[in-house]
Amino acid sequence: MNKNKKIALISGISLVSLLLFYTLLGFFGVPYAIKNVAPKYLKDYNATLFVKEAKFNPFTFELNATNAELNTTLPLFSTKQVDVKLKPFSIFKKLVEVDIFRLQEPNVKILRDKNSKFNFSNFISDDNATTEDNSTSSINFALNNAKIIKGSFSYSDQNLTKPFNVNFDDINYELSSLNTKKNSAGSHIFDSNSTLAHKIDLNGDIKLNPLKIEGNISIKNFSIDPVAISFIDNDTLNLKNAVINLGINYALIADENATNINLKDSFLNVKSLNIDEGKNELSLGELELPKFDLSSKIADKIDAKLESNAINLSDVSFKNAITASLKSLNLNDISLLANLNEKSELNATAALNSINANALKIDETGKNLVNLKDINASNLNANLANNKTNLALEKIAFEGINAPLSKNANANVAGTKISNISFTQDTNKSLATLDELSINGINLKAKNKEILDIADVLTKTIKFDILNMALSAENIDVNRPKFNSELNGSSLSAINQLGLGEQEPAKTANHRTKTKKENTSASKSKESEFKFDIKNINVNNANIALTHLFEGEKIAHKFDNLFVKIANLSSDFSKPFDAKVDMKSSQKLNLDLTSKIKLEPLDITAKIKLEDKNLPKYFAYAKPFLEADLSSGEMSIDAQLHYAKDIKADAKLSVKDIRLDDKNKEKLIAFKSLEVDKISLFKNNLEITGVALNSPFIKAHLSKEREFNLSKIVKEDKNKAQSEQKTESKKAASKKDDELNFSIKNFSLNNGEVDFSDASLFMPFATKISNLNGKLTDIDKKRPSSGEFKGTVGKNGFSQITAKLFPFELKQNTDIKLDFKDIDLIDITPYSGQFLGYKIKKGKLNLNLNYSVVDSKLNGSNLINFDTLTLGEKVDSKDAVNLPLSLAISILSDQNNQINIDLPVEGNLDDPDFKYGGVIWAAVKKLFADITLAPFRFLGNALGLGSKDLSSIDFLAGSSELISSEAPKIADFIKLTTVKPMMKLSITPTYSEIDVLYFKEKRLDQKINQIIASSGKDYITVLNSLVPNAKDKSDKALREEATKAIEVDKEKLVELANERANAVKEALIKAGLETGRININDATSSESKQNTYTSVLMGVAN
Repeated sequence: MNKNKKIALISGISLVSLLLFYTLLGFFGVPYAIKNVAPKYLKDYNATLFVKEAKFNPFTFELNATNAELNTTLPLFSTKQVDVKLKPFSIFKKLVEVDIFRLQEPNVKILRDKNSKFNFSNFISDDNATTEDNSTSSINFALNNAKIIKGSFSYSDQNLTKPFNVNFDDINYELSSLNTKKNSAGSHIFDSNSTLAHKIDLNGDIKLNPLKIEGNISIKNFSIDPVAISFIDNDTLNLKNAVINLGINYALIADENATNINLKDSFLNVKSLNIDEGKNELSLGELELPKFDLSSKIADKIDAKLESNAINLSDVSFKNAITASLKSLNLNDISLLANLNEKSELNATAALNSINANALKIDETGKNLVNLKDINASNLNANLANNKTNLALEKIAFEGINAPLSKNANANVAGTKISNISFTQDTNKSLATLDELSINGINLKAKNKEILDIADVLTKTIKFDILNMALSAENIDVNRPKFNSELNGSSLSAINQLGLGEQEPAKTANHRTKTKKENTSASKSKESEFKFDIKNINVNNANIALTHLFEGEKIAHKFDNLFVKIANLSSDFSKPFDAKVDMKSSQKLNLDLTSKIKLEPLDITAKIKLEDKNLPKYFAYAKPFLEADLSSGEMSIDAQLHYAKDIKADAKLSVKDIRLDDKNKEKLIAFKSLEVDKISLFKNNLEITGVALNSPFIKAHLSKEREFNLSKIVKEDKNKAQSEQKTESKKAASKKDDELNFSIKNFSLNNGEVDFSDASLFMPFATKISNLNGKLTDIDKKRPSSGEFKGTVGKNGFSQITAKLFPFELKQNTDIKLDFKDIDLIDITPYSGQFLGYKIKKGKLNLNLNYSVVDSKLNGSNLINFDTLTLGEKVDSKDAVNLPLSLAISILSDQNNQINIDLPVEGNLDDPDFKYGGVIWAAVKKLFADITLAPFRFLGNALGLGSKDLSSIDFLAGSSELISSEAPKIADFIKLTTVKPMMKLSITPTYSEIDVLYFKEKRLDQKINQIIASSGKDYITVLNSLVPNAKDKSDKALREEATKAIEVDKEKLVELANERANAVKEALIKAGLETGRININDATSSESKQNTYTSVLMGVAN
């Protein structure tokens, strides 16, 4: 065998041996090493490796292992099968290339115990320090295909406060084309199920030079609970219940010039998010970004653009002291563009197509503050450039706003719309503007009663300068507002029902100090005060309904068809603004007010026209005090007002067709018109000029029960009257120098009428005073007033009243004269019959009454004339006074059938018991007393007969012969009866004790003379014999004792009295008096005069 063959044979055998060894080593050695050698080596690390079966093909370089497990004290790794295929020859290309790497059902379990030790810690040596090698290897690596099929991964951490456990199941991962030589990190596909997420998918590709990473990630139902429980400190932040779904298509490209980051067609969904931080709690039902795109370029300058078709939030709530909840919030078509240049100057724009939100609710400590049904906004644009910010919003609308104001009150707004909002801010200004603000359907209710309702409030062209705190508006229109409330006293029930009227009482202790400080601070901060300027404010077609609770009655007031206009109102109170009020109420109240107002200093100029054609509605305020009804009446006033330092006003007043009816609907008080030409008020001076009261009417009636109708209409409250008297006395005692000076000029009364009737008499009485006209000059504190009034009494009677007085000081100096002429006395027959007991057959009455009051002292004369007064038949009346009318008439009537009486009166008006009627009645009683008790003295004084006593004619005891001193009285009686042709004289025959004594003495002398004549005894002896037992033996005593036993017949005394009366009668007849005018009365006893005379009584026959 030659050498070459030998070499070839040896080489072949070596090659075959080497191949055989390689084959055996590959097919058996490698599996053996895996199954037997490797486990022994791992024992040093307290780890075990078990491989059920291993196969290796040394020719295809494929490795297969099944049921492999790697454990430490706890399970660490297991897989059902491992497949690896290598391309060893690529090493010659300086490339380590793995063609296939595949794991079937791998299971990795990582555990960290309470001592912070991982279950793979055995493989980590503390001495295995690594030295960083910055050298660059020339060997590249390639992995053509790698797969993980149905893998699982679990992690458990027991070292946390709350253990953390997570599992990933059904992990599928595929990597292809990883090649460092080609600068490719390969393509990646990953999906998995987990206890954290239902599904996690990754599909991506990575290239290294230039760096390009792109792909997509999808995470489905990622639960944040396990992470939050284990890794977040629950004492400060509690995050729970969130489930996240995420999908991102990403691309990152980087080179030496720029880095571009792009996200496209990405989405994000977060559900059931709850975050607690102390007392703050945020919950979110769902957050959704259905699609968003991001493109950015990072270089010397940065450009970024973010777009999203929508951001949707639902069931959002925030809880703290204030709790807010929102059912849903939708933001559509969002675009953000930002640019940061080399100077770090940021320019940014943002656009938002629409915003929709609904069911917003805000509460505070269990109390609902506001509810809002819907919010809609559109076309929001924002721009930030060069430190200048611009914000624009085309429109925003709020619908269904509800705000509980208190327990029983709610405010509702149907809708609010704001259009063309803009905001601009730079270093010099900060300005917000809007074209129009519209608030519709404003409604306020309390206790289910509507208090306020406004159809809409429209505000146009609003500007707000934030830096200068200045607000301006072109127009504010408040349309069809309605307000309803009850007014009780001085408070509105609406305020009480709203629960807004209660305020803490003002603290007055430091009021002055606070005021000084406020004034000082106000002057310093005047520049920073809020300022406003509103061109026009219009309240259109307002309706105010007030129900006034007055004395238990509900009085309805309606101020509708009300228009208010205010122009040029601003916070500069030194500038005037215009105000106009126009109202034509359905209750016939019309108001036209035009004014110009300046607040600092206060200066008001106004023109007022007021017309009310329904005055009866106000009479409800008099109902508690008057038993009457105002059936008609209207009023108008035209006034001009100016107020600066003092008030000045001029007005014209007209009141028409006033009619006051009693409870039986009969006219009681009325007048056709009251016209006042001018009412002037300046400072404390009120002057009324040209007052005309036309066709006034008063009906005065006395009922059968003697109730006066005018007094009956007044409902008297005694307690109130007493309190008012006390109040008035206090007011009078505390007069001030600045009290109102009041005057009336040129008052006239035209065509007045008084209708008087009396049904309480035995026959009804009625009369009228008509055609009552008159004038009254100035009613003034400074000068006396004078007036004259004339009228017709009954059919033809005349009346006139003239007066001169100080109206405000009637007790100081007053003169009043009342004249009545030709008053038919037949008309007053019901009164004469009722109170005097006689009808009046005929007669006229004339009165001249003059009264003067000076310093509260009343002096008056009542000149009364009865013309041809003739009494009629007598009337039985229980009310008739016992006055001798016939006697008075006969005494007072002269030869012309005239009765003239001067009835003086006097009194003190300051006397609390003073009553004018009492003074008059006292004078009448004195007159009749004089007539009855001393008629001749009364007549003698009236006729100038001096002080002669004509009440009697004196006679000597036992005599009927006229003595010389009594003869002149006969002539005086003739004079009286001549002047008083209707007067009859009465003679009352009289006797007295001196007449009785006269007859006893006469009988005693006759008896003594008879005894002396028959016995011859002397006078003394006979006298003693008549009274033998008398102790006193004097002549006088014996005669007195003797006369006691003598009786005088009364008939003899009556006979003497009648003889005396006849002697007087005969003397009168002889002097010329008719027999028929002399009446002799029955005889009677009387007192003697001067123990010498017996007086026959003279009188006037009734």
